[in-house]
Amino acid sequence: MSKMNTLQSNLYQLLVEFDELCRKYDVEYLLAAGASLGAVRNRSFMPWDDDIDLYITRDNWNKLRHVLETEENVLPEGRSFVYKENTPYYCNPLPRYVDTSSTNIYISQAFTAKACGQHLELFIFDLIPRDEKEREKYLETLEIYTELLSPYFIVNKNTSLEDWQKHYALYKEYCKRVDKEGEDKVLNELEDKLKSYTDEECDEYCMHWGIKNYIYNKKHFKNIELGKFEDGEFPIGYNTEGILRTAYGDSWMYIPVYEEQVSHNGLKNEIPFEEYTKRYVGKINREKVFRKYKKNKRNNAEVYYNRRKVDMLVAKAKVKVESRHILEKLEGKEDYLRELLENKDYETLNDEFKEYNKLQSIADVRRYNIKVPISDKNLATALFSLIEQGQYYNVNKFLSIRKAEDEPLGEEFDKIEEICDIARELSIARYDKKDEELLESLIAKYEEEYPNLIDIYRAKIWLMERNAETVEDYKSIDALCDEALDLYPFDGEIMASHAKAKSELGEKDKAMELYKKSVDNTRNGLIWQKVEDECGYSRMDIERELIKELSGED
Repeated sequence: MSKMNTLQSNLYQLLVEFDELCRKYDVEYLLAAGASLGAVRNRSFMPWDDDIDLYITRDNWNKLRHVLETEENVLPEGRSFVYKENTPYYCNPLPRYVDTSSTNIYISQAFTAKACGQHLELFIFDLIPRDEKEREKYLETLEIYTELLSPYFIVNKNTSLEDWQKHYALYKEYCKRVDKEGEDKVLNELEDKLKSYTDEECDEYCMHWGIKNYIYNKKHFKNIELGKFEDGEFPIGYNTEGILRTAYGDSWMYIPVYEEQVSHNGLKNEIPFEEYTKRYVGKINREKVFRKYKKNKRNNAEVYYNRRKVDMLVAKAKVKVESRHILEKLEGKEDYLRELLENKDYETLNDEFKEYNKLQSIADVRRYNIKVPISDKNLATALFSLIEQGQYYNVNKFLSIRKAEDEPLGEEFDKIEEICDIARELSIARYDKKDEELLESLIAKYEEEYPNLIDIYRAKIWLMERNAETVEDYKSIDALCDEALDLYPFDGEIMASHAKAKSELGEKDKAMELYKKSVDNTRNGLIWQKVEDECGYSRMDIERELIKELSGED
Protein backbone atom coordinates (compact mmCIF):
# COMPACT_ATOMS: atom_id res chain seq x y z
CA MET A 1 0.00 0.00 0.00
CA SER A 2 1.35 3.39 -0.96
CA LYS A 3 2.40 5.69 1.87
CA MET A 4 2.11 8.78 -0.33
CA ASN A 5 -0.55 11.34 0.48
CA THR A 6 -2.87 12.65 -2.26
CA LEU A 7 -0.59 15.53 -3.24
CA GLN A 8 2.48 13.29 -3.38
CA SER A 9 0.62 10.70 -5.48
CA ASN A 10 -0.26 13.40 -7.98
CA LEU A 11 3.32 14.72 -8.08
CA TYR A 12 4.61 11.19 -8.55
CA GLN A 13 2.29 10.72 -11.55
CA LEU A 14 3.70 13.93 -13.04
CA LEU A 15 7.22 12.58 -12.50
CA VAL A 16 6.37 9.29 -14.24
CA GLU A 17 4.95 11.20 -17.21
CA PHE A 18 7.94 13.54 -17.39
CA ASP A 19 10.35 10.60 -17.20
CA GLU A 20 8.55 8.86 -20.06
CA LEU A 21 8.73 12.04 -22.14
CA CYS A 22 12.47 12.40 -21.50
CA ARG A 23 13.16 8.77 -22.31
CA LYS A 24 11.23 9.07 -25.55
CA TYR A 25 13.19 12.11 -26.72
CA ASP A 26 16.57 11.25 -25.17
CA VAL A 27 16.54 14.12 -22.68
CA GLU A 28 18.63 13.73 -19.50
CA TYR A 29 17.63 15.12 -16.10
CA LEU A 30 18.18 14.35 -12.41
CA LEU A 31 16.01 14.21 -9.33
CA ALA A 32 16.89 17.21 -7.18
CA ALA A 33 16.43 18.67 -3.71
CA GLY A 34 13.85 16.86 -1.54
CA ALA A 35 13.13 14.17 -4.13
CA SER A 36 16.85 13.37 -4.36
CA LEU A 37 17.17 13.33 -0.57
CA GLY A 38 14.16 11.05 -0.36
CA ALA A 39 15.53 8.70 -3.01
CA VAL A 40 18.93 8.35 -1.34
CA ARG A 41 17.82 8.33 2.31
CA ASN A 42 14.61 6.31 2.22
CA ARG A 43 13.68 5.59 -1.42
CA SER A 44 10.46 7.59 -1.14
CA PHE A 45 9.02 11.02 -0.49
CA MET A 46 9.95 12.57 2.80
CA PRO A 47 6.67 12.58 4.77
CA TRP A 48 6.29 16.37 4.74
CA ASP A 49 7.48 16.95 1.16
CA ASP A 50 5.03 18.76 -1.11
CA ASP A 51 6.97 19.32 -4.33
CA ILE A 52 9.40 17.71 -6.77
CA ASP A 53 12.39 19.58 -8.18
CA LEU A 54 14.55 18.40 -11.05
CA TYR A 55 17.98 19.34 -12.42
CA ILE A 56 18.54 19.72 -16.17
CA THR A 57 21.47 21.12 -18.13
CA ARG A 58 20.97 23.91 -20.65
CA ASP A 59 21.59 21.58 -23.61
CA ASN A 60 18.98 19.13 -22.39
CA TRP A 61 16.46 21.88 -21.66
CA ASN A 62 16.98 23.27 -25.17
CA LYS A 63 16.35 19.79 -26.58
CA LEU A 64 13.17 19.39 -24.53
CA ARG A 65 11.94 22.88 -25.36
CA HIS A 66 12.44 22.18 -29.07
CA VAL A 67 10.25 19.08 -28.74
CA LEU A 68 7.55 21.02 -26.87
CA GLU A 69 7.50 23.76 -29.53
CA THR A 70 7.67 21.60 -32.67
CA GLU A 71 5.93 18.30 -31.89
CA GLU A 72 2.14 17.93 -31.61
CA ASN A 73 0.30 16.21 -28.76
CA VAL A 74 3.48 15.74 -26.75
CA LEU A 75 1.85 16.21 -23.35
CA PRO A 76 -1.04 14.24 -21.82
CA GLU A 77 -4.42 15.92 -21.45
CA GLY A 78 -4.60 18.27 -18.49
CA ARG A 79 -0.90 19.09 -18.61
CA SER A 80 1.10 22.12 -19.74
CA PHE A 81 4.68 23.33 -19.77
CA VAL A 82 5.15 26.86 -18.44
CA TYR A 83 8.37 28.83 -18.94
CA LYS A 84 9.18 32.49 -19.22
CA GLU A 85 9.42 32.48 -23.02
CA ASN A 86 5.90 31.10 -23.54
CA THR A 87 3.96 32.62 -20.62
CA PRO A 88 3.39 36.34 -20.03
CA TYR A 89 4.19 37.57 -16.51
CA TYR A 90 5.96 34.29 -15.61
CA CYS A 91 9.22 35.91 -14.49
CA ASN A 92 10.89 32.76 -13.28
CA PRO A 93 14.06 31.12 -14.66
CA LEU A 94 12.62 27.70 -13.68
CA PRO A 95 10.28 25.96 -16.16
CA ARG A 96 7.31 24.05 -14.72
CA TYR A 97 5.49 20.92 -15.84
CA VAL A 98 1.98 21.72 -14.63
CA ASP A 99 -1.12 19.69 -13.84
CA THR A 100 -3.90 22.04 -14.95
CA SER A 101 -6.58 19.98 -13.18
CA SER A 102 -5.20 20.83 -9.72
CA THR A 103 -4.24 23.89 -7.68
CA ASN A 104 -0.96 25.00 -6.13
CA ILE A 105 -0.98 28.78 -5.82
CA TYR A 106 1.90 30.72 -4.28
CA ILE A 107 1.65 34.49 -3.89
CA SER A 108 4.66 35.05 -6.16
CA GLN A 109 2.99 33.17 -9.06
CA ALA A 110 -0.71 33.96 -8.51
CA PHE A 111 -0.45 36.84 -10.97
CA THR A 112 0.86 34.51 -13.70
CA ALA A 113 -2.20 32.22 -13.41
CA LYS A 114 -1.01 29.54 -15.86
CA ALA A 115 1.68 28.30 -13.46
CA CYS A 116 -0.73 27.70 -10.56
CA GLY A 117 -1.30 23.95 -10.75
CA GLN A 118 0.61 21.23 -8.93
CA HIS A 119 3.88 20.89 -10.81
CA LEU A 120 7.43 19.71 -11.28
CA GLU A 121 10.01 22.52 -11.31
CA LEU A 122 13.15 22.34 -13.48
CA PHE A 123 16.38 23.96 -12.31
CA ILE A 124 18.53 24.71 -15.35
CA PHE A 125 22.33 24.43 -15.11
CA ASP A 126 24.71 26.47 -17.25
CA LEU A 127 28.46 26.08 -17.61
CA ILE A 128 30.49 28.25 -15.21
CA PRO A 129 34.12 29.10 -16.06
CA ARG A 130 37.03 27.82 -13.99
CA ASP A 131 39.01 31.08 -14.31
CA GLU A 132 38.58 32.92 -10.99
CA LYS A 133 37.92 36.38 -12.44
CA GLU A 134 35.55 35.06 -15.08
CA ARG A 135 33.79 33.06 -12.38
CA GLU A 136 33.22 36.22 -10.32
CA LYS A 137 31.81 37.95 -13.40
CA TYR A 138 29.50 35.00 -14.06
CA LEU A 139 28.06 34.99 -10.53
CA GLU A 140 27.65 38.76 -10.55
CA THR A 141 25.81 38.52 -13.87
CA LEU A 142 23.58 35.71 -12.59
CA GLU A 143 22.61 37.69 -9.48
CA ILE A 144 21.76 40.81 -11.49
CA TYR A 145 19.89 38.82 -14.14
CA THR A 146 17.65 37.05 -11.63
CA GLU A 147 17.07 40.26 -9.67
CA LEU A 148 15.95 42.11 -12.79
CA LEU A 149 13.91 39.16 -14.03
CA SER A 150 11.61 38.86 -11.02
CA PRO A 151 9.46 41.85 -10.07
CA TYR A 152 7.62 39.89 -7.37
CA PHE A 153 10.26 39.66 -4.64
CA ILE A 154 13.90 40.37 -3.78
CA VAL A 155 15.85 37.41 -5.09
CA ASN A 156 19.31 37.85 -3.57
CA LYS A 157 18.10 38.31 -0.01
CA ASN A 158 20.53 35.86 1.55
CA THR A 159 23.65 37.93 0.91
CA SER A 160 25.58 39.67 3.67
CA LEU A 161 24.90 43.36 4.26
CA GLU A 162 28.22 44.25 2.63
CA ASP A 163 27.48 42.11 -0.44
CA TRP A 164 23.96 43.51 -0.65
CA GLN A 165 25.32 47.05 -0.90
CA LYS A 166 27.49 46.03 -3.87
CA HIS A 167 24.64 44.11 -5.45
CA TYR A 168 22.16 46.96 -5.00
CA ALA A 169 24.56 49.53 -6.49
CA LEU A 170 24.87 47.38 -9.62
CA TYR A 171 21.13 46.69 -9.64
CA LYS A 172 20.44 50.45 -9.73
CA GLU A 173 22.80 50.87 -12.69
CA TYR A 174 21.01 48.13 -14.60
CA CYS A 175 17.60 49.56 -13.73
CA LYS A 176 18.71 52.77 -15.46
CA ARG A 177 19.74 50.72 -18.49
CA VAL A 178 16.36 48.99 -18.49
CA ASP A 179 14.59 52.35 -18.47
CA LYS A 180 16.77 53.63 -21.32
CA GLU A 181 17.22 50.53 -23.52
CA GLY A 182 14.26 48.33 -22.63
CA GLU A 183 13.97 45.35 -20.31
CA ASP A 184 14.02 42.62 -22.96
CA LYS A 185 17.25 43.93 -24.49
CA VAL A 186 19.07 44.05 -21.13
CA LEU A 187 17.79 40.65 -19.93
CA ASN A 188 18.67 38.98 -23.24
CA GLU A 189 22.16 40.45 -23.10
CA LEU A 190 22.69 39.11 -19.56
CA GLU A 191 21.29 35.70 -20.44
CA ASP A 192 23.52 35.46 -23.48
CA LYS A 193 26.52 36.13 -21.21
CA LEU A 194 25.47 33.35 -18.87
CA LYS A 195 25.18 30.91 -21.77
CA SER A 196 28.36 31.99 -23.56
CA TYR A 197 30.97 29.73 -21.96
CA THR A 198 32.31 26.65 -23.72
CA ASP A 199 32.73 23.15 -22.39
CA GLU A 200 36.52 23.42 -22.71
CA GLU A 201 36.82 26.37 -20.30
CA CYS A 202 34.48 24.94 -17.65
CA ASP A 203 34.68 22.07 -15.18
CA GLU A 204 31.38 22.80 -13.45
CA TYR A 205 27.74 23.77 -13.88
CA CYS A 206 25.95 26.51 -11.94
CA MET A 207 22.22 26.50 -11.27
CA HIS A 208 20.39 29.19 -13.22
CA TRP A 209 18.45 30.47 -10.22
CA GLY A 210 20.03 33.25 -8.18
CA ILE A 211 18.57 32.71 -4.72
CA LYS A 212 21.50 30.48 -3.86
CA ASN A 213 24.49 29.45 -5.97
CA TYR A 214 24.62 25.69 -6.45
CA ILE A 215 27.74 24.68 -8.33
CA TYR A 216 28.42 21.04 -9.27
CA ASN A 217 31.15 19.22 -11.12
CA LYS A 218 30.15 18.23 -14.63
CA LYS A 219 30.79 14.58 -13.76
CA HIS A 220 27.60 14.54 -11.65
CA PHE A 221 25.60 14.91 -14.89
CA LYS A 222 27.47 12.17 -16.73
CA ASN A 223 27.46 8.39 -16.15
CA ILE A 224 24.07 8.94 -14.54
CA GLU A 225 22.91 6.32 -12.05
CA LEU A 226 19.31 5.35 -11.30
CA GLY A 227 17.85 5.37 -7.80
CA LYS A 228 14.63 3.88 -6.45
CA PHE A 229 11.98 6.47 -5.64
CA GLU A 230 8.57 5.16 -4.59
CA ASP A 231 7.49 2.56 -7.19
CA GLY A 232 9.99 3.44 -9.90
CA GLU A 233 13.62 4.13 -10.69
CA PHE A 234 14.72 7.60 -11.75
CA PRO A 235 18.05 9.31 -12.57
CA ILE A 236 19.83 10.63 -9.48
CA GLY A 237 23.24 11.54 -10.93
CA TYR A 238 26.77 10.36 -10.42
CA ASN A 239 27.88 10.38 -6.77
CA THR A 240 24.53 11.76 -5.61
CA GLU A 241 25.72 11.91 -2.01
CA GLY A 242 28.32 14.47 -3.10
CA ILE A 243 25.58 16.55 -4.74
CA LEU A 244 23.52 16.42 -1.53
CA ARG A 245 26.50 17.41 0.62
CA THR A 246 27.07 20.44 -1.59
CA ALA A 247 23.39 21.41 -1.46
CA TYR A 248 22.59 20.65 2.19
CA GLY A 249 25.91 20.51 3.99
CA ASP A 250 27.46 17.76 6.07
CA SER A 251 24.15 16.90 7.76
CA TRP A 252 22.38 15.92 4.53
CA MET A 253 21.72 12.38 5.74
CA TYR A 254 19.85 13.51 8.87
CA ILE A 255 16.05 13.84 9.03
CA PRO A 256 15.12 17.28 10.42
CA VAL A 257 12.89 17.47 13.50
CA TYR A 258 9.30 18.59 12.96
CA GLU A 259 10.03 22.28 13.64
CA GLU A 260 12.68 22.32 10.89
CA GLN A 261 10.75 20.39 8.24
CA VAL A 262 10.14 22.79 5.36
CA SER A 263 6.87 22.73 3.45
CA HIS A 264 5.80 25.38 0.96
CA ASN A 265 2.99 27.70 1.96
CA GLY A 266 0.28 27.97 -0.64
CA LEU A 267 -3.22 26.95 -1.64
CA LYS A 268 -3.11 23.27 -2.68
CA ASN A 269 -5.99 20.99 -3.66
CA GLU A 270 -7.43 18.87 -6.49
CA ILE A 271 -9.63 21.63 -7.94
CA PRO A 272 -8.50 23.07 -11.32
CA PHE A 273 -6.59 26.27 -10.60
CA GLU A 274 -8.66 28.18 -13.15
CA GLU A 275 -11.56 27.96 -10.69
CA TYR A 276 -9.55 30.37 -8.55
CA THR A 277 -7.55 32.41 -11.03
CA LYS A 278 -10.55 33.32 -13.21
CA ARG A 279 -12.07 35.10 -10.21
CA TYR A 280 -9.37 37.77 -10.21
CA VAL A 281 -7.40 37.69 -13.47
CA GLY A 282 -10.27 39.04 -15.56
CA LYS A 283 -10.96 41.84 -13.13
CA ILE A 284 -7.57 43.52 -13.22
CA ASN A 285 -5.49 45.28 -15.81
CA ARG A 286 -2.52 42.95 -15.60
CA GLU A 287 -0.17 45.14 -17.62
CA LYS A 288 -0.85 48.09 -15.34
CA VAL A 289 -0.48 45.99 -12.19
CA PHE A 290 2.70 44.42 -13.58
CA ARG A 291 4.27 47.87 -13.96
CA LYS A 292 3.35 48.58 -10.33
CA TYR A 293 5.00 45.32 -9.27
CA LYS A 294 8.23 46.46 -10.92
CA LYS A 295 8.08 49.89 -9.33
CA ASN A 296 7.35 48.37 -5.93
CA LYS A 297 10.28 45.97 -6.34
CA ARG A 298 12.67 48.88 -6.89
CA ASN A 299 11.26 50.69 -3.86
CA ASN A 300 11.64 47.58 -1.71
CA ALA A 301 15.22 47.12 -2.90
CA GLU A 302 16.00 50.70 -1.93
CA VAL A 303 14.87 50.24 1.68
CA TYR A 304 15.96 46.61 2.02
CA TYR A 305 19.38 47.47 3.46
CA ASN A 306 17.81 49.47 6.27
CA ARG A 307 15.34 46.69 6.97
CA ARG A 308 18.20 44.23 7.25
CA LYS A 309 20.02 46.58 9.63
CA VAL A 310 16.89 46.67 11.79
CA ASP A 311 16.74 42.86 11.72
CA MET A 312 20.36 42.78 12.85
CA LEU A 313 19.71 45.22 15.71
CA VAL A 314 16.68 43.18 16.82
CA ALA A 315 18.76 39.99 16.79
CA LYS A 316 21.53 41.70 18.80
CA ALA A 317 18.99 42.93 21.34
CA LYS A 318 17.49 39.45 21.63
CA VAL A 319 20.92 37.95 22.29
CA LYS A 320 21.76 40.67 24.81
CA VAL A 321 18.56 40.04 26.79
CA GLU A 322 18.36 36.25 26.59
CA SER A 323 22.08 35.62 27.10
CA ARG A 324 21.87 37.06 30.63
CA HIS A 325 20.05 33.98 31.84
CA ILE A 326 22.46 31.70 29.97
CA LEU A 327 25.50 33.40 31.49
CA GLU A 328 23.97 33.16 34.97
CA LYS A 329 23.30 29.46 34.42
CA LEU A 330 26.87 28.78 33.27
CA GLU A 331 28.64 31.14 35.68
CA GLY A 332 31.35 29.41 37.71
CA LYS A 333 30.74 26.08 35.98
CA GLU A 334 33.70 25.94 33.60
CA ASP A 335 35.58 23.24 35.51
CA TYR A 336 32.35 21.34 36.31
CA LEU A 337 31.34 21.29 32.64
CA ARG A 338 34.80 20.15 31.61
CA GLU A 339 34.55 17.35 34.16
CA LEU A 340 31.22 16.29 32.63
CA LEU A 341 32.97 16.16 29.27
CA GLU A 342 35.79 14.01 30.63
CA ASN A 343 33.18 11.66 32.12
CA LYS A 344 31.26 11.64 28.83
CA ASP A 345 28.05 12.72 30.57
CA TYR A 346 26.54 14.02 27.36
CA GLU A 347 22.97 13.99 28.64
CA THR A 348 23.80 16.52 31.37
CA LEU A 349 26.00 18.56 29.03
CA ASN A 350 23.23 18.78 26.45
CA ASP A 351 20.88 20.05 29.13
CA GLU A 352 23.40 22.62 30.38
CA PHE A 353 23.99 24.02 26.88
CA LYS A 354 20.41 23.61 25.61
CA GLU A 355 19.49 27.31 25.88
CA TYR A 356 22.82 28.43 24.41
CA ASN A 357 22.37 26.09 21.43
CA LYS A 358 18.85 27.35 20.82
CA LEU A 359 19.77 31.06 20.96
CA GLN A 360 22.95 30.70 18.89
CA SER A 361 20.99 28.73 16.25
CA ILE A 362 18.39 31.45 15.54
CA ALA A 363 18.58 32.31 11.83
CA ASP A 364 19.26 36.06 12.19
CA VAL A 365 21.72 35.48 15.03
CA ARG A 366 23.74 33.21 12.74
CA ARG A 367 23.23 35.37 9.63
CA TYR A 368 24.78 38.42 11.30
CA ASN A 369 27.49 36.47 13.16
CA ILE A 370 26.20 37.54 16.57
CA LYS A 371 28.03 35.56 19.22
CA VAL A 372 26.19 34.54 22.38
CA PRO A 373 28.84 35.75 24.87
CA ILE A 374 29.75 32.58 26.74
CA SER A 375 33.40 32.07 27.65
CA ASP A 376 35.79 30.44 25.19
CA LYS A 377 36.34 27.56 27.60
CA ASN A 378 32.61 26.86 27.86
CA LEU A 379 32.21 27.20 24.11
CA ALA A 380 35.06 24.74 23.57
CA THR A 381 33.43 22.31 26.03
CA ALA A 382 30.12 22.55 24.16
CA LEU A 383 31.84 21.95 20.82
CA PHE A 384 33.96 19.03 22.06
CA SER A 385 30.76 17.48 23.44
CA LEU A 386 29.04 17.77 20.05
CA ILE A 387 32.08 16.27 18.31
CA GLU A 388 32.16 13.31 20.67
CA GLN A 389 28.46 12.74 19.97
CA GLY A 390 29.21 12.61 16.26
CA GLN A 391 27.58 15.98 15.51
CA TYR A 392 30.58 17.73 13.99
CA TYR A 393 28.31 19.27 11.32
CA ASN A 394 26.67 21.30 14.14
CA VAL A 395 30.05 22.36 15.47
CA ASN A 396 30.93 24.26 12.32
CA LYS A 397 27.94 26.61 12.49
CA PHE A 398 28.91 27.73 16.03
CA LEU A 399 32.65 27.78 15.37
CA SER A 400 32.21 29.97 12.28
CA ILE A 401 30.64 32.70 14.45
CA ARG A 402 33.59 32.58 16.86
CA LYS A 403 36.00 32.70 13.90
CA ALA A 404 34.33 35.89 12.65
CA GLU A 405 35.67 37.73 15.71
CA ASP A 406 38.99 39.56 15.58
CA GLU A 407 40.51 37.65 18.50
CA PRO A 408 42.73 34.63 17.70
CA LEU A 409 41.13 31.23 18.14
CA GLY A 410 43.66 29.54 20.37
CA GLU A 411 44.77 25.91 20.59
CA GLU A 412 41.49 24.35 21.65
CA PHE A 413 39.53 25.81 18.76
CA ASP A 414 42.31 24.87 16.35
CA LYS A 415 42.04 21.31 17.67
CA ILE A 416 38.24 21.37 17.27
CA GLU A 417 38.58 22.54 13.67
CA GLU A 418 41.14 19.80 12.97
CA ILE A 419 38.87 17.09 14.40
CA CYS A 420 35.90 18.38 12.37
CA ASP A 421 38.00 18.18 9.21
CA ILE A 422 39.00 14.61 10.04
CA ALA A 423 35.40 13.59 10.76
CA ARG A 424 34.32 15.16 7.49
CA GLU A 425 37.00 13.25 5.56
CA LEU A 426 35.80 10.01 7.13
CA SER A 427 32.18 10.84 6.38
CA ILE A 428 32.87 11.64 2.72
CA ALA A 429 34.87 8.44 2.26
CA ARG A 430 32.09 6.38 3.86
CA TYR A 431 28.88 8.03 2.68
CA ASP A 432 29.76 9.86 -0.53
CA LYS A 433 32.49 7.74 -2.08
CA LYS A 434 31.90 4.39 -0.32
CA ASP A 435 35.63 3.88 -0.79
CA GLU A 436 36.93 1.12 1.48
CA GLU A 437 40.58 1.63 0.58
CA LEU A 438 40.40 5.38 1.23
CA LEU A 439 38.60 4.80 4.53
CA GLU A 440 41.21 2.29 5.68
CA SER A 441 43.99 4.77 4.88
CA LEU A 442 42.23 7.53 6.85
CA ILE A 443 41.75 5.26 9.86
CA ALA A 444 45.44 4.34 9.75
CA LYS A 445 46.35 8.03 9.47
CA TYR A 446 44.28 9.31 12.41
CA GLU A 447 43.62 6.38 14.76
CA GLU A 448 46.81 6.71 16.80
CA GLU A 449 46.13 10.35 17.69
CA TYR A 450 42.35 9.97 18.02
CA PRO A 451 41.71 6.33 19.01
CA ASN A 452 38.35 7.07 20.64
CA LEU A 453 36.91 9.40 18.00
CA ILE A 454 33.36 8.22 17.38
CA ASP A 455 33.69 8.59 13.61
CA ILE A 456 36.68 6.24 13.61
CA TYR A 457 34.60 3.64 15.44
CA ARG A 458 31.79 4.14 12.93
CA ALA A 459 34.21 3.81 10.02
CA LYS A 460 35.81 0.62 11.36
CA ILE A 461 32.43 -0.98 12.04
CA TRP A 462 31.18 0.03 8.57
CA LEU A 463 34.20 -1.64 6.95
CA MET A 464 33.74 -4.79 9.00
CA GLU A 465 30.03 -4.98 8.10
CA ARG A 466 30.77 -4.55 4.40
CA ASN A 467 33.04 -7.57 4.46
CA ALA A 468 31.36 -9.77 7.07
CA GLU A 469 30.66 -13.34 5.94
CA THR A 470 31.20 -15.69 8.87
CA VAL A 471 29.97 -16.03 12.44
CA GLU A 472 33.44 -15.03 13.61
CA ASP A 473 33.19 -11.82 11.59
CA TYR A 474 29.95 -10.89 13.35
CA LYS A 475 31.43 -11.79 16.72
CA SER A 476 34.20 -9.28 16.01
CA ILE A 477 31.62 -6.64 15.05
CA ASP A 478 29.64 -7.42 18.20
CA ALA A 479 32.74 -6.95 20.36
CA LEU A 480 33.74 -3.66 18.69
CA CYS A 481 30.18 -2.34 19.05
CA ASP A 482 30.27 -3.21 22.76
CA GLU A 483 33.51 -1.26 23.10
CA ALA A 484 32.15 1.74 21.18
CA LEU A 485 28.83 1.82 23.04
CA ASP A 486 30.65 1.71 26.34
CA LEU A 487 32.14 5.08 25.33
CA TYR A 488 29.09 6.38 23.42
CA PRO A 489 26.03 4.64 24.90
CA PHE A 490 23.49 6.76 23.00
CA ASP A 491 24.84 6.43 19.47
CA GLY A 492 22.04 5.07 17.27
CA GLU A 493 24.31 4.39 14.29
CA ILE A 494 26.51 2.00 16.25
CA MET A 495 23.44 0.44 17.89
CA ALA A 496 22.07 -0.44 14.43
CA SER A 497 25.30 -2.26 13.57
CA HIS A 498 25.23 -3.96 16.95
CA ALA A 499 21.66 -5.11 16.22
CA LYS A 500 22.74 -6.56 12.86
CA ALA A 501 25.55 -8.50 14.55
CA LYS A 502 23.20 -9.83 17.25
CA SER A 503 20.72 -10.91 14.56
CA GLU A 504 23.40 -12.78 12.62
CA LEU A 505 24.52 -14.45 15.86
CA GLY A 506 20.98 -15.72 16.50
CA GLU A 507 20.03 -13.29 19.29
CA LYS A 508 16.84 -12.16 17.54
CA ASP A 509 15.04 -10.62 20.55
CA LYS A 510 18.12 -8.65 21.60
CA ALA A 511 18.61 -7.56 17.97
CA MET A 512 15.04 -6.24 17.68
CA GLU A 513 15.40 -4.38 20.96
CA LEU A 514 18.60 -2.75 19.69
CA TYR A 515 17.08 -1.95 16.29
CA LYS A 516 14.18 -0.08 17.90
CA LYS A 517 16.52 1.68 20.31
CA SER A 518 18.89 2.66 17.50
CA VAL A 519 16.33 4.64 15.48
CA ASP A 520 15.21 6.47 18.63
CA ASN A 521 18.80 7.60 19.16
CA THR A 522 19.61 8.95 15.71
CA ARG A 523 17.90 10.97 12.99
CA ASN A 524 20.22 9.61 10.32
CA GLY A 525 17.79 8.64 7.56
CA LEU A 526 20.23 6.12 6.11
CA ILE A 527 20.23 4.28 9.45
CA TRP A 528 16.43 4.40 9.59
CA GLN A 529 16.32 2.76 6.16
CA LYS A 530 18.99 0.22 7.13
CA VAL A 531 16.90 -0.85 10.11
CA GLU A 532 13.72 -1.10 8.02
CA ASP A 533 15.53 -3.20 5.39
CA GLU A 534 17.05 -5.54 7.95
CA CYS A 535 14.16 -6.13 10.36
CA GLY A 536 11.05 -4.44 8.89
CA TYR A 537 10.72 -1.87 11.69
CA SER A 538 9.96 1.51 10.09
CA ARG A 539 10.94 4.61 12.05
CA MET A 540 9.81 6.62 9.02
CA ASP A 541 6.25 5.32 9.48
CA ILE A 542 6.34 6.57 13.07
CA GLU A 543 7.55 9.93 11.75
CA ARG A 544 4.67 10.05 9.25
CA GLU A 545 2.12 9.49 11.99
CA LEU A 546 3.78 12.09 14.21
CA ILE A 547 3.69 14.66 11.41
CA LYS A 548 -0.02 13.96 10.82
CA GLU A 549 -0.72 14.36 14.52
CA LEU A 550 1.28 17.58 14.93
CA SER A 551 -0.12 19.13 11.75
CA GLY A 552 -3.71 18.22 12.60
CA GLU A 553 -4.20 15.97 9.55
CA ASP A 554 -6.85 13.25 9.68
